[in-house]
Amino acid sequence: MNIKTKGEIKGRSFYCFAESFIYTGLVYFIFFYLSPFKHGFLELNLHPLLIVVAVISMRYGTYLSTFGVIFATFFYFLAYLNVERDPIIFFASFEYSKFILMFFFTALFIGKLRDSTDEKIIHMENEISRLKKGFTRQKRNNIKLTFTNSRLKNQIINSKESILTLHHLTSSLDKMGVEEIFTKTILNIKQFIDCDVISIYTYNSEKNFARLKLKVGNGRLPSFFQIEEGEAHKQVIDAREAMAFPLDIEGDTPVYIAPVVTEGKIIGFINVERLSFSIQERYTFEMFKVISHWLNRSLVRAIKRQHSEEVENIYEGTRILKMDYFNKRLEEENNRKKLFKMEFLAFEGNHRGAAPHELHRMIEGRVRDEDVVGMDDRMVRFIFPATEVHNKGLLLDKLGEVIEGIDFYEI
Repeated sequence: MNIKTKGEIKGRSFYCFAESFIYTGLVYFIFFYLSPFKHGFLELNLHPLLIVVAVISMRYGTYLSTFGVIFATFFYFLAYLNVERDPIIFFASFEYSKFILMFFFTALFIGKLRDSTDEKIIHMENEISRLKKGFTRQKRNNIKLTFTNSRLKNQIINSKESILTLHHLTSSLDKMGVEEIFTKTILNIKQFIDCDVISIYTYNSEKNFARLKLKVGNGRLPSFFQIEEGEAHKQVIDAREAMAFPLDIEGDTPVYIAPVVTEGKIIGFINVERLSFSIQERYTFEMFKVISHWLNRSLVRAIKRQHSEEVENIYEGTRILKMDYFNKRLEEENNRKKLFKMEFLAFEGNHRGAAPHELHRMIEGRVRDEDVVGMDDRMVRFIFPATEVHNKGLLLDKLGEVIEGIDFYEI
């Protein structure tokens, strides 16, 4: 809607006032002051002051044309007085007062025409603006539609090959360890779903919080968060199946969330936090569900294998890994850093003959469940997954408090 500001209204009023005064003053000066026939100015058939009023009304409309009527009346009456006529007769005689009525009705009629024309112009400008916005919106929708049709066409052409390839890749998960499965799952999702941000979080059902385990891209989810009632992850916990959520540009809700379930217990979540395009497709969600299903299926077997491996590779009665087993996990973290630029921190120090049970007692309840500890007869090592490098100083201080007498350094 075309609304004039106070400044525009004041400026327009000033110009109308000035023009009305100047034009009527010029008419008075030329046709009366310079004319030798001054009486004739009062009786001109098509009066020049009337023409001035008409011009002002045509330019500024009904309300502002009042200035033209006032100044025309003023200079006409001034001319009447200058020829030494009786002012009482001016108002009593229709011969002279008719000019005042002519000024007024001319301003009213022509001003109304101008106002009506302005309203039509404003309406047409608003309509043009509305049509332009509609055209821009439709053009944007057409581009999205063309892009989506192109994607769907490619998906239909390649769907058979994609499904066979996906089946082959997900089947290979059955031969991997737990940490390798998580890494491979991220790669599979990235390969088959066009997305910018993917993350895997572990879930602690007793404390009801989720903690970051693995991420690709710059997402909005924090590395640690409490799960609240009604929140997207709580809905997934209740449904116990993958769910799609409306695109939330400003919020923190992922587009797709799938639970990681082993032996009937939810131990984590897979999140597609942001797609590479703004249109969600049923195809991508179904592909996400397939990959999530294979992850859960493979994890059950991998965890069973891991439990049997831990009997030989973890010091009995502790959470501390033997060094060969620890180094495999360190190798996996380095692999993730190379593939996903996923930061982590690792430290080691000489434990000077400390026993595994003694070290376990020191760290119990003081480091995260996700942190990895390993030792041999000389060295003790820690891995802090999904930890940014700028936290190195804080972690070194924490280790110094937890385990006294050992100087740790980064590896």
